[in-house]
Amino acid sequence: MNAESLLASAGINIGLALVVLSLFSILKKQPSNAVVYYPRHLSKQHHISFPQTTLSRFLPSVSWIRRAFSVTEQEILQHSGLDALVVIRLFKLGIKFFLICSVVGLVILLPVNYTCEKGPSRSKLSHSMDSFTISNIGKGSNRLWVHFSCLCFISFYGLYLLYKECNEIMDIRIQHLYNIRHRPDRFTILVREIPFCPEHQTRGCCVDHFFSKHHPYSYQSYQILYDGKHVEALLELPVAFVSFKSRWGAAIASQTRQHVNPILWITEPAPEPRDVLWNNLAIPYSHLIFHKIGVFIAAAVLTIFFALPVTTVQGIVQLEKIKKWFPPARAVQLIPGLSSVLTGYLPSVILNSFIYVIPYAMRSMATLEGCVSRSKKEMKACSMVFYFLVGNVFFLSLLSGSLLDQIGESFTHPRSFPSHLASAVSAQADFFITYILTDGLSGFSLEVLQPGLLIWHCMKSHSCCGGTKRKPYLYSLPYYRVIPIVSLSILIGMVYAVIAPLLLPFLIVYFFLGYVVYLNQIQDVYDIVYETCGQYWPYIHHYIFIAIVLMQITMIGLFGLKSKPAASISTVLLLLTTLLFNEYCKMRFLPTFFYYSIQNAMEADESDEREGLMEANRENVINAYRPPCLRPMNFTSPKPSSMQPLVSST
Repeated sequence: MNAESLLASAGINIGLALVVLSLFSILKKQPSNAVVYYPRHLSKQHHISFPQTTLSRFLPSVSWIRRAFSVTEQEILQHSGLDALVVIRLFKLGIKFFLICSVVGLVILLPVNYTCEKGPSRSKLSHSMDSFTISNIGKGSNRLWVHFSCLCFISFYGLYLLYKECNEIMDIRIQHLYNIRHRPDRFTILVREIPFCPEHQTRGCCVDHFFSKHHPYSYQSYQILYDGKHVEALLELPVAFVSFKSRWGAAIASQTRQHVNPILWITEPAPEPRDVLWNNLAIPYSHLIFHKIGVFIAAAVLTIFFALPVTTVQGIVQLEKIKKWFPPARAVQLIPGLSSVLTGYLPSVILNSFIYVIPYAMRSMATLEGCVSRSKKEMKACSMVFYFLVGNVFFLSLLSGSLLDQIGESFTHPRSFPSHLASAVSAQADFFITYILTDGLSGFSLEVLQPGLLIWHCMKSHSCCGGTKRKPYLYSLPYYRVIPIVSLSILIGMVYAVIAPLLLPFLIVYFFLGYVVYLNQIQDVYDIVYETCGQYWPYIHHYIFIAIVLMQITMIGLFGLKSKPAASISTVLLLLTTLLFNEYCKMRFLPTFFYYSIQNAMEADESDEREGLMEANRENVINAYRPPCLRPMNFTSPKPSSMQPLVSST
C-alpha cells in the first residue's frame, strides 16, 4: 500500500466521522428521537430536557462530548455498576498507554528509522511507508539497540499499567461488594447433580437432609427446580438454589467440595436472579462436555469460512500483484484516485462489515454451551470473539499472502515461527493503520448514531402504528462485542509500537473517541441487565498480556532477521520476565475476582448484625429465585394453590 492509499483512507474516515457525529448531535436534540437516544432514561421515567429554541436544535454541537468528560467514575459505578466502569477504564488504559508510546515512537523511533542510511535503497521505499518503519534499518545495525531499549520501556510500562489497574479495580470491587451486600446471590449457592431419594421419591429431602447435616448453623432453605415440559406432571430437576442464613455460610459451601464423588453435589456461587438462564439449568451436568465440543466444532467451522473474506480483503490490498496475475484489473487506473480508494479504504470496510456479525454468532454458540447465567454466556462469547479475531483478523491477514506455505513451514520448523511472524508483520503495517482508522473513526461514529435503529424508528413512526405510544429501544450493553474488538486494537498497537510507530497517534484518536462514545451509550442508551462486580477485568488482563507476549515474540524474530542475535536473546529474557509477572498476577489478583473471601463475608455479616438487617435479608432471599411463571419449556415451582410450597426452611 502506498502513501496515496493511506491518505485516501484517512481522508474518507475523518470526513465520514465528522459528518456522522454532526448528524448525531442534531438528531439527539430532537424529542421525537428520544426513544432511540435516551431509552435508558425513558425506561426509568427520568425527565429529559431539550433545547427550547428551534435554531439551536438544528445546529451541530459538542455538548454531548463535554457532558461525557464531566462524568466521574463514582457516578458510573453508582448508576451502571463495576462492569460498565471496567469498559470505560479499558479505554482510559489505552489512552494512557498509547499516549506515552506515541511520544517514544515519534520522538525516538521514527527519526531513527527514517534517517538510517544503511537500509534498503530509497527508490524501493519511495512509494510506501516503509521508510518510517523498522524495515528501513539495515542488517546488523547498532540502531537496533534503540529499538530494543524502546521495547523494554514499552513492555515494562504496559506491565506497570496492568499491575496498577489490577490493584485499583480489586480495591473498587471489594468496596463495591460491600455496598451491594444485600443482594440475594450473596446468601445463595447453586447446587447441581442432586441424587434421587428412592425412599421418598424426591430430591428435595436429599437437599434438606444433606445441608442440615453438613452446614447445620448456616443452612436456611432450598428451592428445587422443575421441568415444565408437561404441566400435568412436573418433574424435579437435579438442580436447586440453596440459601443460607449468612454470607460466610454461602461462601464456604460454594467454594468447597461437598461429596467424595466429584460429580455429585456440585456447588458454585449463584448468579443474580435476573441473570439466571432457567432453560440451561435443565441440561445434565455430565452432558455439558458434549455441548462444549459441539460449540468448539461450530466455532472452528465459522473460522474456516471466515478465511474467504479475509483473503479477499488482502487480495484487494495487494492490487499490484493482482494486476500482474489478472491484466483486466489494470482498468482501475483509468479513473484517477480509484486505485487509492480501493486499496486504502475498501479492504478495511469489507473486513469490519464481516467482523460486525461475529460477536452475535459467538453469543448464540455460547448459549448452546449450557451456561447457567447470561453473564457467563457473554464472558464465554467474549473470549471466543477475541481468539477468533486474533486468529482471523490478525494472523490470517498477516499470512494470507502465502497462507499454506507459511502454515506448513511453521509446523515443520516451529523454531522459525518468530521469523515468519516478524516478516509478515513488517509487511502489513499499512493495512492495519487503515483498519484502526475504519474501526475507530467510522465504527465508533456509527455506534453512537445507530443508523439501523434510527431508520427502523422512522419507518415505524410513519407507518399505520405511528400514533401508538412508542416504547424505548432498550438493549443491554454488549460486553462480548466491545471488549474483544477494543482488545484486538490494543494488540495491533502493541505489536506495531516498535515496528511502525506511525500507527500510534491513530490509536490515541481511536481510544479518545471510543471513550466519549461509550460514556454516552452507557449513560443514555444501554441498560445494565446484570452485575458481575468486575469479573470481565481478568479477561481483559489476559488479552493485554497476550498482546505484550506477541509483541516480544515478533521482536525476537525481527532481531533475528536483522542479524542481531544478541538483541534476540535479550528479548527472550524479557519474555521470560513477562511470563513470570503474569504468574504472579494470577496468584495475587485472580482469586479475588472469582471468589468471595470468608473475611469479607464475615465483615458484611457483622455489619448487618449490628444494624439489625440480617432477618430482613433472610426473608428476601427465600423468595428471590422463583422463575417468573409456569409455562412449557420453563423450569419453575408449582402453583401454590394446587401443590405444596416449594421452599422448605429448617
